[in-house]
Amino acid sequence: METYKSVHRTSYHSATILQRGKPIATARNSVGSRSRGCGYSDQTIHAERAVVKRLGDLSRLNGCVLLVVRLNKQGDVLNSEPCADCRKFLEKCMREYGLRKVLYS
Repeated sequence: METYKSVHRTSYHSATILQRGKPIATARNSVGSRSRGCGYSDQTIHAERAVVKRLGDLSRLNGCVLLVVRLNKQGDVLNSEPCADCRKFLEKCMREYGLRKVLYS
């Protein structure tokens, strides 16, 4: 896994969707932009939402596992947990689209 190169942030989140143990989509938290379709330039898109967006077809979530890892600049794994909005979003993905499990570091 790559290390984070920002001088301002101390850590970042990376999310991977696994289907039968193999990654089918990966994304990390980032600053959004209208051109990339993920919000305004002063907002961030969390890794959980970014990876589902990258996957595209929500029906592909059926039976998958979402793994979210928080890393510091040196690449060390840190504790992570979802914000309230991401928790609601992931509960919906589980209930409506068959996401099987979500794991956080």
